[in-house]
Amino acid sequence: MGIRAKLLLSYLFFTGIVILVLNTYPVSISRDMVFISKESSILPYTVQIGGSVEALDRMTPETVSQVMNMLDTEGFSRVSIMNDNLDELYSERGNATGYNERVIFSLLHAAMDNQTDEFRAIYQDGAFMSYACVPVMSGGRVAGAVCVYEYDVSEGEIISGLREDLAKISVGLGVLALVVGLILSQTLSYRLTRVVDGIANVRKGEYTYRVRVTGHDEVAQLAEEFNSLTDRLQRTEEVRRRFVADASHELKTPLAAIRLLSDSILETDNIDSGTVKEFVGGIREESERLARTTGQLLALTKLDNPAPTVRNDVDCGAVAEKVLNTLQPIAVRAGVLMDAKLDRGCHIMASQDELFQIIYNLMENAIKYNREGGSVTLRLSRTGESVKIEVEDTGIGIPEEDLPHIFDRFYRVEKSRGRDQGGTGLGLSIVKSTAQRHGGEVTAVRRPEGGMIFTVLFPAYSQSPAE
Repeated sequence: MGIRAKLLLSYLFFTGIVILVLNTYPVSISRDMVFISKESSILPYTVQIGGSVEALDRMTPETVSQVMNMLDTEGFSRVSIMNDNLDELYSERGNATGYNERVIFSLLHAAMDNQTDEFRAIYQDGAFMSYACVPVMSGGRVAGAVCVYEYDVSEGEIISGLREDLAKISVGLGVLALVVGLILSQTLSYRLTRVVDGIANVRKGEYTYRVRVTGHDEVAQLAEEFNSLTDRLQRTEEVRRRFVADASHELKTPLAAIRLLSDSILETDNIDSGTVKEFVGGIREESERLARTTGQLLALTKLDNPAPTVRNDVDCGAVAEKVLNTLQPIAVRAGVLMDAKLDRGCHIMASQDELFQIIYNLMENAIKYNREGGSVTLRLSRTGESVKIEVEDTGIGIPEEDLPHIFDRFYRVEKSRGRDQGGTGLGLSIVKSTAQRHGGEVTAVRRPEGGMIFTVLFPAYSQSPAE
């Protein structure tokens, strides 16, 4: 059974319940109100008749008839007065339609045995049949009883008319509910079907597919969430494809160079030792580049599927000094001056090796893309609940339009120069992924005077002892 049929059946089921209640509850309430009205009018009058009879010295047909002739009993279908032997002393019989002797005798015995006033009303065949019996007391004992019966079709016609009107309304509501149900089920099932079709298309790999559902209800929210998920899948797929393409390209370039150099050695006769040494040196450089690229790819793979990392209290200042000592020879060869402003007591919860990699990559880039005679400044400070690491350089900087992409994998501002200098476009991606893994954030801004400022913020480890 399709979703449309299920929605329609559910809607019609609840509509049917509403119509059933509409047809029964008002009629039931109206009937009960008539019952109460009958009891409040007939029973007191019956009690009044019984009181008039109780005033007689002796209850005989003559004396009872004299009393009844003075009372107005018009409107009642039947009035009977009996003695304690159930002999009928007086009877006024009118329209006795629907009169049930078993009902009247049950009320009569209950009234005389229990010395209580009894009343019962029945609605049947479009008419109200009301029975009332009260005991007649004399000398502290039951001397007889008065029984009154009323057959009323006028009130019954009102109830019957109400029932007929409700039936007509119900038919109209039923037809309207069916039409509305068909429209609603068609609309809702159509919207849900679009979402289901979208899921099927995305499962086939069509990540550009989007579901267009109007409105502000749950189905529209479901469509929005689906589109949001599809956007992420599309971006992920694009990144994956670009990553594979870029990785293949990065690996292909050094491999092609190695093959070309080795073929040159093998295919050249009487090659001199100097040329061989030059070619072998080229092979070594390309091999090192290949090793760096594969190493960084492995690092990114580990970051994408991280294993549980043991975090310790890391003194950022000690790690920064280690990085400075490691890069000092490189800075000297590049003619770049390194400066450091390291506050004490800057501790974070992280891996010491990964923090070293973050600072090392930022500092190495600052040296590599600097000018001869330029400078690189490393600052370490604690502000509030954060530890801030800043790397500022006076180098060539990054164009404003490239800033949003510098943390993308394999992205290089100037690809040819980056490859010549050994860059793979993976360093900043590793920095960002590693920092995020430890709850940190990385940002980059241009210096007005030229160069860049990279900032890394980590949550401070507050329980570290002040140094």
